[in-house]
Amino acid sequence: IKRCKADPVYFANKYAQVMTEEGIQQIKLRDYQEEIIRSFKNNRFNCLMASRQIGKTVMSGVFIAWYLIFHTDKNVLAVANIASTTKEVLDKIKSVFENLPFFLKPGCISNNVMSMKFDNGCRVMAKTTTKSSSIGFTVHFLYMDEFAHINPNFIGSFFKSVYPTIAASKISRIIITSTPNGQNKFYDIYHDALE
Repeated sequence: IKRCKADPVYFANKYAQVMTEEGIQQIKLRDYQEEIIRSFKNNRFNCLMASRQIGKTVMSGVFIAWYLIFHTDKNVLAVANIASTTKEVLDKIKSVFENLPFFLKPGCISNNVMSMKFDNGCRVMAKTTTKSSSIGFTVHFLYMDEFAHINPNFIGSFFKSVYPTIAASKISRIIITSTPNGQNKFYDIYHDALE
């Protein structure tokens, strides 16, 4: 348990099981995936531009599950460009939880289609990105999947509504993952991070 708490890569390689083409299987992280998960742990703000099918959503889901297990009284908000992607993100997180050995599982108080709450005070909510997705919700950890594909008509409003909550905290985290999609808010954030 101590080693899992200290090292999300060890946790992933030893205990995280996810849905594959062959069914639920133990994850086998590649070197670059281990590097990305370490970056998620060591940096509060992460922006990952990656091609399709490299496991960015799986890695993020495993890291979010690790975060929820080994922290207390934290809220995770997972958003994505469309409802089906948002549900898939939460399903990956749930898959990790459901297949953990009993000694790593926190008690689950509620398990709904788009949220889970645990007896350690942590919860995860999944929402489709809208102008008001984050209003009224204290966010300690924000995960945004396929950020470059979120509707440009309200991405600015959404970001303005959630960023003050994140910026005001000394412990908050953001992970943004996406495939590229032209010059937009994701491009600006990614480019500024490189600069």
